[in-house]
Amino acid sequence: MALRNGERMAARWPKTCGWCVAVLLAVGLGGCGGGQDADGGGVVSSASSSRADAVDDPGTDPWLKSAELNAAEVQQTDVAAGESGSPATNIVAKAVTPVNVYRFYNRNSGAHFYTASATERDRVIATVPVLAYEGLAFQASGTSDAALSPVYRFFNGQTGVHFYTISQSERDHIIATLPQFTYEGVAYHARTAAGTGFRPLYRFYVANRGFHFFTTSSSEAGQVIATLPQYRYEGVAYYVLGEADPQPPAGVGYHGNPVPVPPDGAAVDTSQPDRLIGSGTPASCTGQAVVDAVALGGKIRFNCGPNPVTITLPSTAKVFNNRPDVTLDGGGLVTLSGGDRVRILYQNTCDPAQVWTTSHCNNQETPRLTVQNIGFTQGNSTGQLTDGGGGGAIFVRGGQFKIVNSVFTRNRCETTGPDMGGGAVRVLSIYQNRPVYVVGSTFGGGLGLGNSCSNGGALSSIGVSYSVYNSLLTHNSAVGNGANPARAGTPGGGSGGAIYNDGNSFTLSVYGSMVSDNYGVEGGSAVFYVSNDRSGLMTLSNSVFVRNPATRFGTAGLPGFFVLAAPGQPVVTNTTISH
Repeated sequence: MALRNGERMAARWPKTCGWCVAVLLAVGLGGCGGGQDADGGGVVSSASSSRADAVDDPGTDPWLKSAELNAAEVQQTDVAAGESGSPATNIVAKAVTPVNVYRFYNRNSGAHFYTASATERDRVIATVPVLAYEGLAFQASGTSDAALSPVYRFFNGQTGVHFYTISQSERDHIIATLPQFTYEGVAYHARTAAGTGFRPLYRFYVANRGFHFFTTSSSEAGQVIATLPQYRYEGVAYYVLGEADPQPPAGVGYHGNPVPVPPDGAAVDTSQPDRLIGSGTPASCTGQAVVDAVALGGKIRFNCGPNPVTITLPSTAKVFNNRPDVTLDGGGLVTLSGGDRVRILYQNTCDPAQVWTTSHCNNQETPRLTVQNIGFTQGNSTGQLTDGGGGGAIFVRGGQFKIVNSVFTRNRCETTGPDMGGGAVRVLSIYQNRPVYVVGSTFGGGLGLGNSCSNGGALSSIGVSYSVYNSLLTHNSAVGNGANPARAGTPGGGSGGAIYNDGNSFTLSVYGSMVSDNYGVEGGSAVFYVSNDRSGLMTLSNSVFVRNPATRFGTAGLPGFFVLAAPGQPVVTNTTISH
């Protein structure tokens, strides 16, 4: 049991309610907040909180074409890659005239209301008590500039909702094809590309209700993507005033403050491979060839041509327990995909179907599994409940295991359940409790790239030690609810947005790594660590833990953590832990 009765800490869901979206209400605000007044036009944007599935048929959803037009005119690459934007011009943000956009929360509907009118803001505060004022949402420019573009405003006569776009093509498309929208002119000015002093405004659409949702918070956007699949992420709407959330540099792993890696965590020498998948072309590298090679074991490399390639597996590649060593080396060019249908890789020394070992199957020295210089995407272990399930990309029980210079994106497992975990990786036992090394690797890495599961969006284990070096874990999510144990009405889970550790005597060591923008519905958005006998040890060194929002419970003084360990734990050196 990861969290015993009486150990749960009282906490409140964040007031900003990042997963709630705005429905414009008829509250006597003069044209639903869109009318002009003495301090300028009231700028309102909103979206529905409906949970119905989004529609992706262009014939029934005209906003698919509309979103494509906007994306064609607005820089998207920095967000998709998780990179910080570089300025396209030398515009100085402080030289423009800012326009404040304010945000309210509706206590009854869970909706948000936005306005750029200070007069309207004050009127709502004074006369509409159901709307709780939450402060400044973002700033745009009230004046034009050579480096700025106008943001156009529309009013939907059917719903009373306003919509905003910076794209002239999208503006013209709406005027021509959506007669329920009345064009109202320019609301303010913003940028179509990233720049110093500007931050992205992320855009979502709920097709069945016809509303949009906008936010400048990458953490909030990540929560919406992770927990509300009906919200279709449409990319960056445009760039408004403010500093973007800091992002790590491009590349695999994290290199902000690198720490030397022990020899046991080094990559395996595969210069003389036992097996070579492919004959020089992408077509020659098939998913079945990967499954067959893993079954045979040894050092496995790929010859798929000079360009990156994604190989979709028809079924899970399974390690046989009579193979002493299995190494998958993608050469930095290969990504294995589960096609969002199957788990990608499986090792289990207690599974007789993979050759029975001994009655002490949990403590077998081999197989020694290594994945290096390779990507894993869209692994899905939902419904695969052997030994408790989990491990959307990789499941390991027994033997030894390490991850080197690899990338895990969009992998998932069960969405609810106590102790169910490991959107990317799940490990249940390791020979002599040796650590699982995670070295120079990325889990998530950008908005929309994160891994998710009931617990442990990226990494999950029971009684297993992790040693994480120079790695990046961002935008991963623990989406279960009710924590542990499961109770009537609460199926359990929701802890450890990035890392979930449970058991008795084990260690978690994080060196030279960045853990940011992860989310847990219950507790420990960055790390959930429970040593039930209070003997467990945790070391955090030369690392950064930021923007892992507090949720329902946590450990005082450690934002994003829930820790039950030996006295004096964790040991923290040269490490930033903050909101």
